[in-house]
Amino acid sequence: MSDVKWGEKVEAADRRDQLKLVYDYIKFHIGLYIGTPAALSVIADALGVKQSVYFIVGLLVAIAIYIVAGIHAGLFMSRQINDPWQADYLSKFESEAFSPRRRFMHHSLYWFGLAALVIGLIAAVLKSRNFI
Repeated sequence: MSDVKWGEKVEAADRRDQLKLVYDYIKFHIGLYIGTPAALSVIADALGVKQSVYFIVGLLVAIAIYIVAGIHAGLFMSRQINDPWQADYLSKFESEAFSPRRRFMHHSLYWFGLAALVIGLIAAVLKSRNFI
């Protein structure tokens, strides 16, 4: 895993630029949390398994995971945007933005949700084809 602190020689302007990139990346993740279940639902519908209990369970698990990740991302962003910045805002941002917890909540949970969706979809297809 990469460093969790900025290097001492990184200027404040560069830190603010990275802060903007982190915001954009979190917004991208929120879009994934919203779009992925819909995209897999379209695929399930095309395969005729949208009503399968296997797919529905995978979908519900993924949605629950994405709700948790999305709330966490939204709260993180709102703290950065809605709270007045003080002289030490970059150091406070640094410790939260680069934490392993935030990375897990915004990255790993996406993949867990996607895995639940794909497993549910595959199980539904296999069941519909009488393989299980």
